[in-house]
Amino acid sequence: MQGHRSAIERFWEDSGPNPVLGSAPPSAPGPVAHPVPPAPPPGPAHPVTRPGASAAAPAAPLAPPVPAPPAGPPPRTGAAVAALLCAMLTLAFPGLGLLLGFPVLAVLTNVPGLVFGLLALANRRDPEAVERNIARTWASNLGYLLLLAFIALAVSALVAALTV
Repeated sequence: MQGHRSAIERFWEDSGPNPVLGSAPPSAPGPVAHPVPPAPPPGPAHPVTRPGASAAAPAAPLAPPVPAPPAGPPPRTGAAVAALLCAMLTLAFPGLGLLLGFPVLAVLTNVPGLVFGLLALANRRDPEAVERNIARTWASNLGYLLLLAFIALAVSALVAALTV
């Protein structure tokens, strides 16, 4: 058939690969005088695109890579600060022991609670580590308070035994 073109030929000849609305030229009613061969499919880019360029030089990236979205919620920094403040408040008991004249009680310092509290604030990029250190800080604080309660109970029992 003369003047008949397939849909693929019409697409590539009339509008090109990226058609813009209204940019396609009107189709001719008669046969095409110089038929345009279809464009070859895009293939892999040649390693050398301009004369004198070496194939070993990689092309510069167009934009910096986009960082991945966070995998989970942000760490609970407020809870870490609260746990550290409670661990710092436990320093009042050794100070009280020094004021009362019992330097042995100054040895009883909540060192693990302070260390875990500082680690919780230092590792804010790892939410799991922050949660672990918050839990360890609270466990150290509660363990320290139980130890002080046990010592207070023992001292009160000793005082009660001596006064009878």
